[in-house]
Amino acid sequence: MQKTALAEYLFNICKEKKISLRSLSINAGLSAGTVHSIIYREYEPSLYSLNQLADYLGVKRQFLWKLAGLIEEKDLEDEDKKSDPRMDYYCEKLTTLPEPTRELIINIVGDIVNYHINANAANNSARLLPVKVKVKE
Repeated sequence: MQKTALAEYLFNICKEKKISLRSLSINAGLSAGTVHSIIYREYEPSLYSLNQLADYLGVKRQFLWKLAGLIEEKDLEDEDKKSDPRMDYYCEKLTTLPEPTRELIINIVGDIVNYHINANAANNSARLLPVKVKVKE
């Protein structure tokens, strides 16, 4: 089995730090076999696992996302891009679901986004109202 870029990086970082794969997993707050599964099995790590590893190792989360194949190099280089790579990842996963399930998830997300937009608009407009100050004559 050919190692992925992520597997190669994690293997090398363990050698460099002189820690076991198990120690890396546990120190990053993951189950003991997570890193071993990433390196030696065809295991697609979750964003949570990647983020935990990145935080422990002191590297940018996007770096591990790139090594895992979730984002491309151009996504890292484009500073003006406002897109969140996690959205791209989950949108890609969403396309594999059956149509009724996709519709349900899209409607739920739409409702949540609209709720927060309206709540923020209400809060912001309340802050913008002028404050009436009574001046004693």
